[in-house]
Amino acid sequence: MTQEVRPGSQQAGTPSVLQPGRPVAAKHSSFLREAIETILLTLLVFAAVKVTVQPYHISGPSMEPGLHTGEFVLVNQLAYRFGSNPQRGDVIVFHPPSDPEGEPYIKRVIAIPGDQVTVTLTQVVVDNVVLQEPYTYPLAPGEVGSGTILTNVTLKAGQYFVLGDHRDNSSDSRVFGPVPAQNIIGRAEFVFLPVNNIHMIDTYHSVFQNVHP
Repeated sequence: MTQEVRPGSQQAGTPSVLQPGRPVAAKHSSFLREAIETILLTLLVFAAVKVTVQPYHISGPSMEPGLHTGEFVLVNQLAYRFGSNPQRGDVIVFHPPSDPEGEPYIKRVIAIPGDQVTVTLTQVVVDNVVLQEPYTYPLAPGEVGSGTILTNVTLKAGQYFVLGDHRDNSSDSRVFGPVPAQNIIGRAEFVFLPVNNIHMIDTYHSVFQNVHP
């Protein structure tokens, strides 16, 4: 006959016996607690990343030759949230003023509040400085670009003038006007897909170095 030893009691000469199942239950409880902590930490990290950066899919040729249809870019959504403002040359993602709730656009900032912009078929002038733009889609020899001509457009506070790098294939500030600051989602900083074309997105700030600060 097996002798039972109850928790807390012990007969002389009889070894202590732990109640079956307790170590297993303790290990199970510890595993469950660690699993819950891991899940909560993962959700917290995911939420933080979701607020900070967001992937966007490029669709359309308006930012060629730098960005192409099918690529994915990471957009820093906090870039302009703590006192920083978009700079000339930044590539931004935003809702167009003509459709604030619609699909976001991606374009390059050409002029900032206080700037005066003139756009012709062959050049862009910001505050009387003709921009030499290496990032634009090249025209064939003797070819003249198409699109809207604008003369001496002065940007008010909180307004940004944006253009696509492929000027002949872009709906931008020439069409819908300056972009209000509140419509800007963030700054596109990095192409991460496809993997054979991973690269940082160049802002070409040097192009604008002769324009007033």
